[in-house]
Amino acid sequence: MDYFTLFNLPKKYRINKSLLSKNFYKLQLKFHPDLFINHSEFEKKIVLQKSIKINKGYKILQDSLTRGMYLLSLNGFKVSKEKFLSEDKHFLKKYFFLYEELNFLTENNCDEAQINTFFKKIEKKIKNYEQIIEIKFNEKKWDDVIKLITELLFFKKIQTRLKK
Repeated sequence: MDYFTLFNLPKKYRINKSLLSKNFYKLQLKFHPDLFINHSEFEKKIVLQKSIKINKGYKILQDSLTRGMYLLSLNGFKVSKEKFLSEDKHFLKKYFFLYEELNFLTENNCDEAQINTFFKKIEKKIKNYEQIIEIKFNEKKWDDVIKLITELLFFKKIQTRLKK
């Protein structure tokens, strides 16, 4: 069973996150290992495996990047960032300039306003990518989706570093 089916969601890039959370908590209430303390070891093992799958699926579907990669895998594709990045020198150049800007901000103790401005710029890029990825998924333009998700990965890395 795939994670979309597990959480009773359509197999689409854009999902209803509140429905995902609602269904996650319903499943947790039904399959949480603490509820099976007095059951057999076999039953405990089955419930633990189910609980692990529920948690993993929730984590994957909650994030747009991992959800996109998972949805690609369900359609028989695997993201190979090395292949696309070695071919796309323009994107690499753009990414390295952003990374240099990030390094400058963090190494030069820039004020919070400058860091927030950069953070908002990265968030805007991520939202734009997510919108385009959704369109390309709906059009089943798999090569475009793979390329865009590969690029989104780098913006998410910058975002993660900024949050730290």
